[in-house]
Amino acid sequence: MNENEQSEKIQSLNDLPKKDFFIGGSNACPGCGALIGLKLALKVLEKNTIVVSSFGCVTLLTTYPKTAFKVPFIHIPSESVAAASGIWHALKSAGKDANILCYVGDGATYDSGLQALSAAATRKDNIIYICYNNQSYTGHHRSSATPYGAKTTTTPLGSVVFRKSLAKIMASHNLHYIATANVAYPMDFIKKLQKALSFPGVKFIDLLTPCPIGWGFDSSNTIEVGRMAVQTGVWPLYEIENKKFSLTVAPQRLEPVEQYFVMQKRFSELKSGQKERIQEHIKKEWKQLLHNKYWDVAEY
Repeated sequence: MNENEQSEKIQSLNDLPKKDFFIGGSNACPGCGALIGLKLALKVLEKNTIVVSSFGCVTLLTTYPKTAFKVPFIHIPSESVAAASGIWHALKSAGKDANILCYVGDGATYDSGLQALSAAATRKDNIIYICYNNQSYTGHHRSSATPYGAKTTTTPLGSVVFRKSLAKIMASHNLHYIATANVAYPMDFIKKLQKALSFPGVKFIDLLTPCPIGWGFDSSNTIEVGRMAVQTGVWPLYEIENKKFSLTVAPQRLEPVEQYFVMQKRFSELKSGQKERIQEHIKKEWKQLLHNKYWDVAEY
């Protein structure tokens, strides 16, 4: 049984392999959502994996000459991480195979690295690209993934625009598999990774990874904050599989977005009018998602 076949047998958290391919001893912050996502991803992908990343939170996980990885790790400039698909082409030429996992922050995905990601998607290079999305650059600067009204070190009074819809942008590339995920819903994330392994070309997953330091909550509450993002509709969980869109976690009733705001200091300066605007935006988007009218995906 090969590793990909083994990963398909993960039906619950109890089925996760006992072996870790990312070990302790890194400089990651307590409660780091990006670290949780990476550990889960490597549980699924296992040892036949090459991790590629750029400057960002993941940089803290490997400080030369030490590393917390038990798989190869390659660090390259943020604007060209997806160009690491060249690794896959080199292995293919040599008659070898490996899972190429680009595990990259939102700043290097939504902004500086978008051109390389778009090019790789157009070429249909065989990589798994996970954006570990803590909704700001390292240093807690604003990125295109920063939500409306969130305070950052470069927007102290909060962003005044809604975040970019990168999943929809990637859908326009006619990929076989696109998804959103959240470390607070580990089995949903794991199932999506398992699906991603079965498709050729670029597979894109936008993974919400709550950041205690940047968002302003206690490090013990990472999972609670992540779950509330889904329960309020702030971060809907869905997939687009061969152009077919489907919600993968659908709360029966959305909680008021205020419940999400009060859990984090980054929203502490929101005015009542801004909160109402965000709530209306969520209601509108959720209605579109439920009626499957949000996506206009072209033919392959």
